[in-house]
Amino acid sequence: MKKLLITMLVLVFALSLTGCSADKSSTGENSQKTITIGVMPDVESVPFIIAEKNGYFAQNGINVKIEHFTSAKDRDSALQSGKLDGVVTDVLAVVFANEGGIDLKMIAKNEGNILLMGGKDSGIKSMADLKGKAVGLSTNTIMEYTVDRMLTAAGLEAGDINKIAIPPLPTRLEMLQGGKIDAAILPDPLAGLAINNGALVLSSTDQLKNKAGAIAFTGKSLKDNPEEIKAVFKAYDQAVDYMQKEPVTSYADFIIQEQGFPPTVKDILELPVYNHATAPDSEIVADAVQWMQEKNLIKKDFQYKDLVAESVLR
Repeated sequence: MKKLLITMLVLVFALSLTGCSADKSSTGENSQKTITIGVMPDVESVPFIIAEKNGYFAQNGINVKIEHFTSAKDRDSALQSGKLDGVVTDVLAVVFANEGGIDLKMIAKNEGNILLMGGKDSGIKSMADLKGKAVGLSTNTIMEYTVDRMLTAAGLEAGDINKIAIPPLPTRLEMLQGGKIDAAILPDPLAGLAINNGALVLSSTDQLKNKAGAIAFTGKSLKDNPEEIKAVFKAYDQAVDYMQKEPVTSYADFIIQEQGFPPTVKDILELPVYNHATAPDSEIVADAVQWMQEKNLIKKDFQYKDLVAESVLR
């Protein structure tokens, strides 16, 4: 009788454990969190695309979903609604997000190059020739910030040019090539198309050494998934190692397809020299904040520690 009672208790205990396990499974407690990263059709996002293609996320024990967007507005809307954990973005966008009450922290800078170019038949041969000329850009963004800093470096002022607001990048490229504006600022790979069609490079963030691109994650995701996000950047670094060894031609077709680049960029595609994930430059962050304050775009006085989560890459 005693043995029977013990046997029954063991069975009851085992069944209760099975029930708990089933409950956890049904509620998703045992399911692995998927980290969702929003990217734009740019070269800055390429290491994440390669990490997904080569299986580096899985090797590091994480599920990652790369969400593609064709407009920053749609990407930022998805971020605000909680659909994204991280984004490939820039310092100014992160500051704007925090000013608007969204807890978004930069983890690393990115390597994309932005170029200011004179049109083929504009007669512009140097930065000095920009005085009084129509320059296509997007206002209150990294593009306008970069143009202003390029002008300052050349001894010019923002008021020396006629800023023409053209937010869509393809439209800006088309207007530059059609001679409807004298100059324009564009990121790669669209800048490469413009150069291939006769545009002249006047300045670039590579030359200026003032890149304000960033990779950022929400404060909530950093709190809830710290180890997963660290693993994301381990995979990112693996992708960088791969691209430093492999010729671009071995994965160019895949990148063009995934990022929605025009097929015509294949023969002129130039990618940045990618480096392992590194925290944003404090001087560039402070300079961007100062520029935004001077233009009365923000009211808060953000410090580096307010905008950057330095512990992730340690």
